Amino acid sequence: MAERRYLHLNLVANDLNLHQGAYKYERAQGIAERGTFERLLEYGRFGDEGLFTALFVGDIPGMQGSPAFDGGPAEPITALTAISQHTEHVGLIATASTTFYDPYNLARLLASLDQASDGRAGYNAVTSVIDRFALNYSLENHLDREARYHRADEFLQVLRGLWDNRSLRRDPDGLTRFYAEPIDHRGPLFQVSGPLNIAPSRQGRPLIAQAGGSGSGIRVAAKHADMVFTNSSTRASAAIYRETLDKALVEEGRAPGSVPPIPGLIPYLGRTTKEAEEKLRELDSYVDWEPLAPFALGQFGIEVPLGDMADPFPVHLLPRPEDVEATIKSTFGNYVGLYNWIEERPGVTVREVVAQAVGRGGATHRKFVGTYDELVDDFADWHEDGNVGGFNLMFSAGSAAIREFIDEVVPRLIDRGIYRSTPADRLLRERF
Repeated sequence: MAERRYLHLNLVANDLNLHQGAYKYERAQGIAERGTFERLLEYGRFGDEGLFTALFVGDIPGMQGSPAFDGGPAEPITALTAISQHTEHVGLIATASTTFYDPYNLARLLASLDQASDGRAGYNAVTSVIDRFALNYSLENHLDREARYHRADEFLQVLRGLWDNRSLRRDPDGLTRFYAEPIDHRGPLFQVSGPLNIAPSRQGRPLIAQAGGSGSGIRVAAKHADMVFTNSSTRASAAIYRETLDKALVEEGRAPGSVPPIPGLIPYLGRTTKEAEEKLRELDSYVDWEPLAPFALGQFGIEVPLGDMADPFPVHLLPRPEDVEATIKSTFGNYVGLYNWIEERPGVTVREVVAQAVGRGGATHRKFVGTYDELVDDFADWHEDGNVGGFNLMFSAGSAAIREFIDEVVPRLIDRGIYRSTPADRLLRERF
């Protein structure tokens, strides 16, 4: 009998993804101010309580502006190692850059997180995009897109080689010992002999996630990833991405359907649609939109002159995704998501684009505004299609929004039969 297929929901545990008005909203709601690390531990507790498959912690390896909106977040591997000691079930996926790290060093850090969490660790491989961050890592400038993905490919080869060439064995004398073999990797970018001096957890090696949106990203994901973080704003676009990813998997000798795409989603919820819309309006009211406008397209390295916030957005100046795929600065999938969102909304204003791209949290991922039951229906439709494994959820208003989701949506998903009613007891890689 086939095993029941449940929806995977990952909790993106970063204040980076909050609505720009979230802190003022929390103050207005009487929610106490918490320190940065206290908020991270809070995400961990919600991860277990809400039966989330994993926490997903992003990383920005440098300062984007001062003062920092996100309170100066902790480095993800350090944060998740701490969270691992306060959680039992939720997976722990840390983001780190293949452009700025050394593969042997990162292999040790992630393997240590995997030990500390007893096989719940995952790695979200990103290539990084912001030029000035490269200057923090003794680089004269940032690598171009193709060079970054060539480096990521070889980086992940080394990482997996180090993780795979080790084992714990019970010897004839009854004692368990750690064995590891050299990998003697000699490539164009890395020369690593090995072996890795960190023993494997019960999981063997951490899960590998990757944000494969461009052609280069999809090829790397198809070769190495166990899960893909995508930006699919419609069920139709999710079906197209699933087909593209499956084709790439087959080319790499892997089974189609073996790597689930997990798109991002930011829910704005209420008992009624009007209540959800009012929450969004209140959050919006705390934001000064004009200073955010340069970041809407600037994050992609695209310069489009923007006029008054109430003016129609100059759609005719927006480059097509296929024309900028090789030069885009930020995640290509995020740009495609924003481009499609704008194209679907004739007459959209500059303010609305800035809100979608920056102000309302979660980068350019899909925003859902509606009731608890409407969200459950939406999830059920996507789940039935079978083109996604679930969603990476980013909660715009922090703890209050997560609490609401756990109390109101999770029971409805369980009743619908598409979400687990008990914690996942498998090792993280096996869950996906």
